[in-house]
Amino acid sequence: MQLFHGIIEEVRTFMQTPRTSFPIREYPSFPEISWPAAGPRDIILQSDTGVELGNPKDQSVSFLVWTNDLSRVCDEKISLLGQDIGEADSNRLPFGRVVLIGGTGFDEENCYTRFREMDLSRYDISLKGYMMRAVSQYMREWSRISREAVKSGFSLPILGKAMIQKLKSLDYVDCVEILFVTSSNPDVLELKKTGDRFIQLINAMTRIAEDHDFDCESCEFQPVCDEAEDLRKMHKALKEKRSS
Repeated sequence: MQLFHGIIEEVRTFMQTPRTSFPIREYPSFPEISWPAAGPRDIILQSDTGVELGNPKDQSVSFLVWTNDLSRVCDEKISLLGQDIGEADSNRLPFGRVVLIGGTGFDEENCYTRFREMDLSRYDISLKGYMMRAVSQYMREWSRISREAVKSGFSLPILGKAMIQKLKSLDYVDCVEILFVTSSNPDVLELKKTGDRFIQLINAMTRIAEDHDFDCESCEFQPVCDEAEDLRKMHKALKEKRSS
């Protein structure tokens, strides 16, 4: 599928744009993480919080895209634009996260189900001192890192590695690359413009996958589908499957 190739190119352009505040740091593949798992009741209260990522008072965006073209994804590479957890000069950081996934066998019939499975995998991340506080349908993600975890060296590469491992446990995922942005609210807001285009595609995909009978002429997502051949193929394939 080529549905998200334009999104991937926009993310690459964002990463390659020179910035005066922070250079992008790259963390290549590294061994298995040794960070302890969270306990069953590892809840981080505000009073125990060292750093918050994507607090509602700050900008936040989080999304994932996929492709069958593995050459478009730098496997296990983690990039960071901004401060890492232990470098934060504030107890709040704006938060951007983009996950690029290269896989096999993505097609018009399975892509929505696979998207849901990949997206839900973030809820299975278990790292002591890290808690996802809230996630919204508008691609916002809010999480907390405890004071103890900050002191012990918790970092975004550790979080990224855990996410990569979780995603690669899915048999159709071959490579995963992650970009984190904590540099500034304007930088995250800029990345969110690409995320807005992603959510348009996902909303159209959701409508096709979940609505068993709708008229394209009256659908609010028709302009999106008109520009995305893969969505048109998906609609046709699912419509033929339901009528057979």
